[in-house]
Amino acid sequence: MPTDRHPATKPPWPPRGLTGLLARRIVPAGADPSATDARQALGEFEGYLSTGISIVLSASKAALGIFSGSVSLIADAVNNAADIASSLVIALSCRFSRKPGDRKHPFGHGRLETVAALVLAILLIGVSLEVAGSGIRRLLHPEACTAPPWLLAVLGATVVVKAWLALFARVLARATRSQVLDADAWNHTFDIASTALVLLALLGTRIGWLQLDGWAALGVSAFIAWTGIRYTRTALSTLIGEAPTAADLARIRALAAAVPGVRGVHDVIVHTYGDVRLISLHIEVDADLTVTAAHTLAEQAESRVAQATGAKVIAHADPVDRSHPDYAEAERVLQRMVDAREDISGFHDLRLTGPSGAYDLAVDVVMHPEVPSVGFHDEFDRLLSRLRAALPASRRIDIGIETESGSEHERRRVYGP
Repeated sequence: MPTDRHPATKPPWPPRGLTGLLARRIVPAGADPSATDARQALGEFEGYLSTGISIVLSASKAALGIFSGSVSLIADAVNNAADIASSLVIALSCRFSRKPGDRKHPFGHGRLETVAALVLAILLIGVSLEVAGSGIRRLLHPEACTAPPWLLAVLGATVVVKAWLALFARVLARATRSQVLDADAWNHTFDIASTALVLLALLGTRIGWLQLDGWAALGVSAFIAWTGIRYTRTALSTLIGEAPTAADLARIRALAAAVPGVRGVHDVIVHTYGDVRLISLHIEVDADLTVTAAHTLAEQAESRVAQATGAKVIAHADPVDRSHPDYAEAERVLQRMVDAREDISGFHDLRLTGPSGAYDLAVDVVMHPEVPSVGFHDEFDRLLSRLRAALPASRRIDIGIETESGSEHERRRVYGP
């Protein structure tokens, strides 16, 4: 689910304690847990382990809830029953996402992990509504609950089990950078809070606060709903397609620009399919290079970016002729325009043709993603006015406007003869 909330530095592998003992059975010491196969194998293992534990906890709490008559405890049992389904979804999604690409899915099945997180989130929202209904009914019709000390002790033990399971999932999520394991870790964390509310409610009923059981059920439902809504938004954002961060774009440009002979980098596009990333970009090269030399520079840029990012990279070479006598002045004028405007991120493909003093100019201007394309009409007029004033020798001006990382087509206008 989008954005990487884990730190840039990887935690040590394997981890210590029982978590490390179990994890080493899946991914041995010295291996990279964030590699695709290792990450998905650990996710599958965590999913099945969580399923087994949730079955025991749900059955135990259901029996204790019926015995005590506590609607909040039964709601907590239902919450753990939802954990069974969600953990199975996690395990199965990790298994099927390990399938290699095929004819219909050439980029693999990595997005199944995000689909699993979305299914988990929807299940949680549904459970929260059911739990909230139980709490409201108990508030309207309060009843006394049976809460002997041994029952409270058993519930306390389930909190300890859930705390370890949350820690286990979080350690694996940090090591593997798995979005779905991170979601499951938070799910277990909220389970701890919900069971603590149940314990508080049962303690309250022992001193006559009968409605506290209903309020605790509503509190449990709020925890569940918040988790579901949070991960629904994150999963949908990932499936719709998130733009790369400004830092990612800057890094990709810097990597490609570091190749000797590359004079500029633009039109960087990043597509993500689970662990598979595709990057396309344009590099500017001198126009007097041979086709073979330009192709060689493109391959070098592809290789440098691919080695640093682990992505499949495609680079297109744009020939740019800087030999025109007025090229340097036009470039300085455009750079001053970029520096003076916060909504313009850059320009590329500057071309000057014709004699000095009466030349044709073509350029592509890149706007920040926040700038709506409906405002490009006025932008054309502003750019034309600035260029005419600063470069009076320009006869015909061809301006293209595009949005950085945008999917919309470039808008172009030509002014002059």
